[in-house]
Amino acid sequence: MEADYCKYVRHCHNCQIFTNVQHVAPSMLYTMTSPWPFSTWGIDIIGNVNPSGTGGHCFIHVAIDYFTKWVKAKSYKVLKAKQVAQFIQNDIICRYGVPHEFISHHGTHFQAETTMSENYKEWPEKIPFALWGYKTSIRIAMAATPYYLVYGMEAVQPDELEIPSLRILLES
Repeated sequence: MEADYCKYVRHCHNCQIFTNVQHVAPSMLYTMTSPWPFSTWGIDIIGNVNPSGTGGHCFIHVAIDYFTKWVKAKSYKVLKAKQVAQFIQNDIICRYGVPHEFISHHGTHFQAETTMSENYKEWPEKIPFALWGYKTSIRIAMAATPYYLVYGMEAVQPDELEIPSLRILLES
């Protein structure tokens, strides 16, 4: 009986037209490569999640490193360009270094301009930057940076992207 069904479906004109198969010609696949860990991040927004979570959180900002597949995610009640910029600064740059590139769909969350404030009362927001400086400075007792001891490589510093170092040129 099952063989009869299969035979019927193969010859039924409507079954062939309305099947779930995509009728698109195959195209070339392109491999996304990343030269070193934390060099290339894919970032996106998930939301409006329904039902919302505790505190009305209904957006999730997700970032995935292309090399290690390491995932960072954070939930938000309201997600605008300012929160996206803080996420990138605090959860990516101040933890893993300056990435070579971000890959996104260029949504409105990623298009606004934000600036770092210089107000002395906003010192709590500067703690990740102070920790970044500590993690990437050589400790004399260990003759290495804490970042190197954890990740097995030196962090990419912002100035290496402006004027590429030999390491950046070789890896790219």
